[in-house]
Formats: sequence, C-alpha cells, structure tokens
Amino acid sequence: MDQLGELSIEALLAPIEGASHAGGEDLTFSLLFDQIKEARRADPTYLPQGEWQTELKQSDWGQVINLTSEALIAQSKDLQLAGWLCEGLAHREGFDGIAFGLTLEARLLDEYWETLYPELDEDDLEERSARLSWLGDTLIGVVRTLPLLDGDGYGLADYDESRQVENQARNDPDAMDRALSDGKINDEIFQRSVVLTSTDFLQQRHAVIAAALVALEQLDDIGDQRFGRDAPSFAGLQKVLVQCRDLTEKLLRERGADVSASADAEAAAEVKAEEPAATRVEPSLSAPAVAEPAGALRTKPQSRDEAFEMLNGVARYFKEREPHSPVPYLIERAVKWGRMPLEEWLKDVIKDHGVIDNIRDTLGTQPKDDDY
Repeated sequence: MDQLGELSIEALLAPIEGASHAGGEDLTFSLLFDQIKEARRADPTYLPQGEWQTELKQSDWGQVINLTSEALIAQSKDLQLAGWLCEGLAHREGFDGIAFGLTLEARLLDEYWETLYPELDEDDLEERSARLSWLGDTLIGVVRTLPLLDGDGYGLADYDESRQVENQARNDPDAMDRALSDGKINDEIFQRSVVLTSTDFLQQRHAVIAAALVALEQLDDIGDQRFGRDAPSFAGLQKVLVQCRDLTEKLLRERGADVSASADAEAAAEVKAEEPAATRVEPSLSAPAVAEPAGALRTKPQSRDEAFEMLNGVARYFKEREPHSPVPYLIERAVKWGRMPLEEWLKDVIKDHGVIDNIRDTLGTQPKDDDY
C-alpha cells in the first residue's frame, strides 16, 4: 500500500531537502519528540477522580500522524518516528493504517539502512531492533480492538470475550447474568452483530487484513536480511492478524459468501510487495473456474462441512428474527446429529438399550464389550 489518504510512501521516503546527512538530523532529544509523546499520552480511565472531576486526556492520533509524517519528510528518517506514525495510523485508519505503516517501515530499512536513525552500529543493532519490537508488541493490542463487524464494531477481543462468557456459563449458570451485567457480551450478542453486518463489509475487512499480513511478511523478510540473528520477531502480531483474517473468513463461509474477491486483493498486494522481494504468509485462495459476483450468496455447498456451516447460519438467522421459534434449535440438533458417528448418534437418540442392541445386531456393529 503506497498511498493512504494524503499520505504517500514515496513522499515520506523522498530525500530531505538541504540535509547534509541522508538521514537528516537526530531528533531523539528534541522538543518535537516531547510533543509527539504528549500527543500519544492518554489518562487511564480507571483512576478515581474524587471531588475534582476533570476531563480525562485522550490520545490525539491526528496530531501524532501530522507531527511524525512532517518530520519524516522534512527533518529525519527515523525508525521511532515511523513507528509512532504506524501506531497513529493503526488507531485512526485501522488495518489500512497498519498495512501502510508496516510498508513504510520495511522500505525505510531497505532504502535507508546506512543512514537512518538510530544510527547504525554494526556491532550492536539492539537499539534499532528494539524500536521494531516495540511497534510489533504495541500493535498486538490495537489489532485486537479493531472492528471486524459493522454497527457495534466488535473485534477479535469481543469475540474472545463472548467465547469466554459462554464457557464460564457452562460450569456456572449464574456466570452469564453476572457477565452481561458487567457489560460483557455473549455469543448471542456477537452473532446478532454478525447478522447485521453486510457481506461486502466482511469481504473488505478480510482483504485489508490480508494486505496487512503481506506487509508484515515483507517487513519480517527485510528485517531478517538486515539484522540477521538479531532480527526482531513479529510472531505475536502475525498471530493476531491471522486470527482476525481467519475469523472474517469463517463468517463469510458460514453465510456461503464468495471469498475470492478477498483472495484476489491479497494476491494483488503480494505482487506489489514482491518488488522488494517478499513472500506470502499463506497460499492464496484459488478462485473458482466460474467466478461468482462479489457478495453473491452461494446456495449449493461445496463440501459436507460447508453445508453444515450454511445450516448454522440459517439457525442464527432465525434466532435473531424469530427468537421464540423452534426452527433454529431443530436445525442445530440436525447439524449435531449429522456430525456424530453412528454409535454416538444411537446413544443420543434412542434411550432403550435393547433397541440399540437390536439395531447393532442388524447392522453388524455390536461391540464385544459395551459399557453404558
């Protein structure tokens, strides 16, 4: 991704006019760095205020983006500036901002290795590596909160929370009520937001997450080339991005929607990234021989598992639209039975052991030692 709004990778990487040093000046102890740190700062929301109620300071990501981008263009090619810019873009532009910021970091390493800041020390690359490690760790938390769904804007953290609430409720019937009263969400609330999210929205999310993964792989490759054994690890960031991509893909497949458009976008991003030699995070999803229109609902499943996923999607629809209807529960039971082996299905459906034995004798499946 070379362009994001008014920001351009080429402009950010262009030589600094009038600079005697290709990397510009070292701004580490400058007033500008202090201004950026103050713009990033936010007051913790959990601190008690007592009688003196004041408005809590929030991070000004627009100011962070302006200050860092202007400095990169006119004053200094600096990994810390680029990292703060990527952080600001992640908060304001989401996955698009992450893809743009990671692309900038990779090209800075590739094109300004000898002259960028922190200054190069071939015997000790830790200072540079630490800037990149900080960025990777910082983006993990941001990615988990980025919206994957429309409307309520639920993301990966919300999905994980809904699963945790459901798991706790299995062991403690009152846990669900406590969680909901605390403002947490359960699977029903999350799935309600899924139903209200358009296929186009999910496809766009899937595509831009794939582009961010390609940009991360590009940065990882160039980091390995430049740092060698001292290269920073982005495994944690890659993990959460993959989880976001897989979740959007799961939701698309559950409604029988076409994911080829997202795969095409990922492939296109990969081709562009290959200019500085990058490799794929995963094999591309092949489009069918006869491509369906983007967002089209596929009514014929391509596999047994996909058929069950479609049925689960129908069940969720009826739970949302007709919560008192028995239809979704009958569908879910049918899916449950369809996934059971014969022995398990017999025990679940037929409670008379004598009848089960007769069926086994007829089918020739009677085990030698049957323990009920």
